[in-house]
Amino acid sequence: MSAPSPLADSGARRWLRGLSWVASALLLALAAWLLHRYLGAMRWRDVAMALAQLPRAHVAGAVAATAISFAMLATFDVLAARRVAPARASTGLAAFAGFAAHALSNTLGFHAVTGGAVRYRIYATAGLGAGDIARVVALATLGVGLGYAVLGAAGLLMEPAIAVGWGRTAGVVIVLLLAGLAGWLGRPRSLRVGRWTIALPGSGAALLQMLIGGVEMSAAIGAMYLLLPPEIAPPFADFVPVYLAALLAGIVSHAPGGLGVFEAILLGAFPAQARADVLAGLLCYRLVYNLLPFVVAALSLGAFEARRRGAPSTPQA
Repeated sequence: MSAPSPLADSGARRWLRGLSWVASALLLALAAWLLHRYLGAMRWRDVAMALAQLPRAHVAGAVAATAISFAMLATFDVLAARRVAPARASTGLAAFAGFAAHALSNTLGFHAVTGGAVRYRIYATAGLGAGDIARVVALATLGVGLGYAVLGAAGLLMEPAIAVGWGRTAGVVIVLLLAGLAGWLGRPRSLRVGRWTIALPGSGAALLQMLIGGVEMSAAIGAMYLLLPPEIAPPFADFVPVYLAALLAGIVSHAPGGLGVFEAILLGAFPAQARADVLAGLLCYRLVYNLLPFVVAALSLGAFEARRRGAPSTPQA
């Protein structure tokens, strides 16, 4: 049997890319229509009142949860850099790269492009080439994906109302798949992506990534959950799948930060009379979880560049 030609592979990639953009456009159009309906039925006076009534302790808790979430995201880069280039990328540099990449791409969108460009700029100062940086990105992204799976499994095992009785079954299936992955990684494994070979983490490292990912996603969801008024907030187990669905839809849409798509799904999960309060929480969440880390990362990246140019002989400064 003859191998598929490069021309055929290129054509298939173009078709997949085209379908991806069509799906994104349809998702954005649906989100815009839903937001138009939801916002048209609201009075902005109610939203402003709900914002003013947000408990300050809950806002502070959301800020703390955001800090935990981004600390865990930075940890993924630290673990990946230790595996790929332990002698070149310092712990501080890797943590900074992970934080800046996620803080900027979460707000600007196009995670693969934005986050990859930020990491390349930072890791290149430590002498890492494109191949090593691609390996770091792949391993860090694996950790984030494992976090989605771990929290999705935990949420389903708690039997949320949205699962209508099949949640525990689906949760057990995901747990078994994760356990199978950990067992499969008990021997040295590698993955070939294009012209690069990526050494996958061992079972111990994968389990550590699952733990970190579970903490990261719990903190991210907790930041939004704290900003919902207690009288309308569902049980946390019911909120987990709704948040994860909104987050994944926002990523698929390619909208900057999932803006519009994330809001439409969360607003649609609540009754009409509670949506002004939910929108107030969403606005505060965007400030706390998106804008605040974005500003910190942008200023830090500017300071990093200025310091690097001022001290060219010490690239990791």
